[in-house]
Amino acid sequence: MKIIRNYFVVGALLMLCLPLGNVEAQQGGDVAVIVNTDNPVTSISMADLHKIFGGDKQSWGAFPAVPFVRAAKAHERDVLLSVIMKMTDAQFQDYWVKKVYSGTVAHEPLALMSTGMQLEAVRSQKGGIALMNAQDVKDGVKVIKVDGLAPGSAGYPLK
Repeated sequence: MKIIRNYFVVGALLMLCLPLGNVEAQQGGDVAVIVNTDNPVTSISMADLHKIFGGDKQSWGAFPAVPFVRAAKAHERDVLLSVIMKMTDAQFQDYWVKKVYSGTVAHEPLALMSTGMQLEAVRSQKGGIALMNAQDVKDGVKVIKVDGLAPGSAGYPLK
């Protein structure tokens, strides 16, 4: 229960302390997978991304996996839904309602309004993971490869 309490505390602090930013979709570009710098993972498969953002993989081993998603109309959310989850926004929301109410998971991923909020959330949670436009990545988080490919590489799957 400690991680759940921390999750909600982080969310509340982020909502109070950080500017909301623009939630309009940004066009194109590679979407990086970012994790906390304490996370030893350097690469992840598309299948594992689906499991984490779908609530079916809930740990990185030593600590819980804590997915953060962008709010609606963000390019990163569009990539999450269409490329990773293969769902519409409504299907994703329904999926998570069912997961929570069935008791399979304690809560859905926290939806954040800005890249700044994503950065702070992932920095504050050892198991944090989020999708972010590659050009917006800043110090304090680690970009991991997807299926062995880094953002900017030919064939990178998250665009």
